[in-house]
Amino acid sequence: MTFAQWRAHARLQGAVAMLASGEPVSRVATRVGYTTSSAFVAAFRRVTGRTPGAYFAPQG
Repeated sequence: MTFAQWRAHARLQGAVAMLASGEPVSRVATRVGYTTSSAFVAAFRRVTGRTPGAYFAPQG
């Protein structure tokens, strides 16, 4: 894993807890170091394969 990959994973690991507690994506994106929500969503999707909304959507 490259440093850039490690950094993205570390940022997103912290973001998952905040998103799970109901924090808005825009606030989480800023708190974990992304300048825009869209950059955060793109990184989240690149790592998890889903957007934050789809990641936390009820399955079934």
